[in-house]
Amino acid sequence: MKPVPILIDTDPGVDDFFCIAIGCAFRELFDLKAITTIGGNNTTEVTTKNALNILKLLHRDDVPVAKGTDSFLTRPFGRPVSKFHGANGLGNVELEKSDNDPAPLSACDMIYKTATECNGNLVVVTVGPETNLALALNKYPDLKTLIKKIVVMGGTTTTGNISPYAEANIYNDAEAARIVFASGIPIDMVGLNVTRLAPLRKSVFNTVSPDVRPEVRNVMEKLIEFRNEEAMHDAIAISSLVCDDVITWKNSYTYVIDGDSEKRGVTVTDFDAVTCNSRIAVAIDTSAYYKVITDMINNYC
Repeated sequence: MKPVPILIDTDPGVDDFFCIAIGCAFRELFDLKAITTIGGNNTTEVTTKNALNILKLLHRDDVPVAKGTDSFLTRPFGRPVSKFHGANGLGNVELEKSDNDPAPLSACDMIYKTATECNGNLVVVTVGPETNLALALNKYPDLKTLIKKIVVMGGTTTTGNISPYAEANIYNDAEAARIVFASGIPIDMVGLNVTRLAPLRKSVFNTVSPDVRPEVRNVMEKLIEFRNEEAMHDAIAISSLVCDDVITWKNSYTYVIDGDSEKRGVTVTDFDAVTCNSRIAVAIDTSAYYKVITDMINNYC
């Protein structure tokens, strides 16, 4: 089988690092066409530089990076989330600077260009606020026919992390998320209800090859340590593309509450709906997930 063409829409981001690392590592599975960036964990300027520097570290300078907007659809970004991502967005770990510049296209235009070139086979992995996707869907009405599937790290069927009800990626641009979920494009939603269950420990390195490039291993270990060995949520979302059995899914019709109510950012799931627009993650096979992580690390030998 040919590798699946993917585009990662991201706001790097400590756990975004591991998502990008998985997208780069499995060349037999993924044809990583582009990365598009958005702010959230930090400014879009910072997250774009982080994406370029991550690709340099992983020896994937061939992948273009397109910068997104400097605000959400209807409101400005909040302050950088330094508690969870460090002052520089990457756990205060300094990466070697990339010599590459962002692509001349905006993130919105890059999504459309890539989807058009992939003839309906593109899978979009979105692990930050969904602003870029929403802008692209609004600008290009035919885009909804050109994307095969969207994998979303966001939402929850239980409790949130930014409010009692909502997860941060969805909450921060609920207006964008509402557009994406209403687009008709099939969606796999990997939310906090499952990602919280799979912390990433430094002990994962006990079983990897001693030939893993030390500069890659050192960065990964520092990022895991910075996050106190908690879950790397974005890595779990893309791992479901490596092995579908990582996740147990349940079909749903799902929509997002936007606006300024206390339920802002809630992903409302109707598991009894006759017509479904999404698969919702309801459980995780941690052994399968940790195997994906181990295989990914070993691919950096």
